[in-house]
Amino acid sequence: MEYFENKYIFPILFGMLLMAMGNSCSTDNSLDPEARTYTETMTLIPSDTLRIPIGYRSNVYSKYVKKVEINGGAYLGVVNENTNELEFYALSEKDNDFKVQFKVEGPNGVGQIRGFEFMSDSTLLIGSTYRIRLYVTDLEGNLLETLRTDIVERKGNPSIQLYYTQQPLMFDNARADAFVYARGSSDYSEPGKWSGTMFLKIPDNNDESAEHVFELPSHLYEYVHGAYFSHSSHVMVNDRYIVFGIAFYNNLLIYDLDDNVLSEKEAGSKYFGDALSWDNPTMDGHEEFYVTSNSYRELAYDEENQLLYRLAYQGVDYIGPDGQRRNWDNKPPSVIIINSDFEKVGEVDLPVNTIYTRMYFTHDGKLYLSLNHPDNNPSEDQMVFVGFKPEEL
Repeated sequence: MEYFENKYIFPILFGMLLMAMGNSCSTDNSLDPEARTYTETMTLIPSDTLRIPIGYRSNVYSKYVKKVEINGGAYLGVVNENTNELEFYALSEKDNDFKVQFKVEGPNGVGQIRGFEFMSDSTLLIGSTYRIRLYVTDLEGNLLETLRTDIVERKGNPSIQLYYTQQPLMFDNARADAFVYARGSSDYSEPGKWSGTMFLKIPDNNDESAEHVFELPSHLYEYVHGAYFSHSSHVMVNDRYIVFGIAFYNNLLIYDLDDNVLSEKEAGSKYFGDALSWDNPTMDGHEEFYVTSNSYRELAYDEENQLLYRLAYQGVDYIGPDGQRRNWDNKPPSVIIINSDFEKVGEVDLPVNTIYTRMYFTHDGKLYLSLNHPDNNPSEDQMVFVGFKPEEL
């Protein structure tokens, strides 16, 4: 079914025009909170809304959503942790919604699902709560193959596999390589959180040949930002690049799969650059430090327009005017627009406490962001998204 309706739903603020800049990366490795200059040539315009009715056992919130193509049809795939199902919602009238049910235990058991990726039109790669395995299944939930992810040890701190919308499983179709986010486990209040390799690569379903890749630059080792800054985001671009964003870091890290070379490109906000380290970490101050600091989170790639989007968030007072604590969903968001040369070309403000930026995807040349913000949720029965279309200025 198709759930679109064409109408503008709210005004958005356009970014200010800043001065032109060079594209070279800085050689100074220290953190700089000042915003970098850039040339603004693109913006985003709200163009349509997408309403997806859900069943009584589903939820308008999911920690893992992903737009996928199956046999030429476009679907929004959603992990339902309550039912251990993948829900696929058709994004065109010619296709139908469907679900894939998974067993937790038994011959087809995969544990409780947390993430997925398509390896072909009929084959899924599944990540679950059993975080030393990945599972290859068909679209009936039948287990085809089990891949061990603990055969090759990570150097330094042991790895932990994570699966979220902004930290998806990835499959390189050009090389038949699977990538799972497997960063090191360490103390949030000590240096070393951002060091070593970030991904486990499994070539052609051969877990014996797996290797840990994408080693971070050594200068990131020293920075301490606490538990709430421990998240990162990544996306695969054109089956060639893994683009990696760190919550406090102005630059994006770009890993070229052709030559295994890591580079950096400036991609910060017009309001700020890097978020400075936490000088004196305390046991119970992690959330407050994050909420009051500037930060970055989600990455999304629009294949049709060859554009990359990065979400930025301005820090706010921990206690709001109403006397209530704020959380990371209350920080004013903006969308940074990055072109195919990994150059920033625009930034657009989003309404505060309106867009639930943790649920997003790209489709039909647009960036879709959820309107089911917990503080202003328009529906408990529908997932509601607004589509933003890029336009040249």
